[in-house]
Amino acid sequence: MDLEIAMVLISNTLSCVFIALQIFHVKRNPETLSCISLVMLVILSLGHMIPLVLNFEALFLRNRGKQALMLNTGGWIEANEVTIRIVTMVAFLLQIRLLQLVWTSKTSEGIENGSWVGEKKAAFVSFLLYILGGLGALLLNWIRKYSLWGGLWSYGGLVLDGFLVPQILLNIFRGSAEKALSHTFYIGTSAIRVVPHAYDQYRAHNYPTFHVNGTYYYADHNADFYSTAWDVVIPLGVIALAVIVFLQQRRGGRWIVPQRFRELQLYEKVPTINNE
Repeated sequence: MDLEIAMVLISNTLSCVFIALQIFHVKRNPETLSCISLVMLVILSLGHMIPLVLNFEALFLRNRGKQALMLNTGGWIEANEVTIRIVTMVAFLLQIRLLQLVWTSKTSEGIENGSWVGEKKAAFVSFLLYILGGLGALLLNWIRKYSLWGGLWSYGGLVLDGFLVPQILLNIFRGSAEKALSHTFYIGTSAIRVVPHAYDQYRAHNYPTFHVNGTYYYADHNADFYSTAWDVVIPLGVIALAVIVFLQQRRGGRWIVPQRFRELQLYEKVPTINNE
């Protein structure tokens, strides 16, 4: 339990550091603000906000078993939970600040600007993927007779694991090679999403029955997909997304697109000359 609480605190503290470094990055390079995906920032903001809401709700709905646990441990768990809430709140406020900076930059350029066109296309494709994925998760849980709400909750964690998807799509539609995201931000945040799956396998082999009232403090099985297979597939997917963003920021947003489509896009951008 001590280890899991410490890992939650470390994870949330690192989130604050990575977001602060990204804010510092866009302050030094304001031209990159319009190249950052709003959908990605909204997803990350919700990832901090929802645990806060649930934790505050737990203050009023704490069950007797948890109360007894607090008494038996001298209240240190409750003190640590308060610390976790404070750090999570700081991360949420920093994320909102970054979102506000990007929103202000995009709106100041005008709604018909190329950054908004690319943002709309990326948002449409992202939401389409999320809806299809959500329906798939519901169908799978219905077939297995699992809780539909639990399936959606875990799917939300999967969406958070793939937080870079909207940014990758925006880079493709814009064809941008701007270093919109600092390396520490997207690599660090990706690492935060990967480590719980590695820890889940460690916990399964060393502490197979360790939990408090059926829940975990870190790598909660209700907040993401966890199993031997998922703990391999999800980290590989997160790493792949980070590599794609790294290469997009070096070679251009459309390097992942087949060559003939890139040539077609360049042809469409060539201005026509009127001989009259």
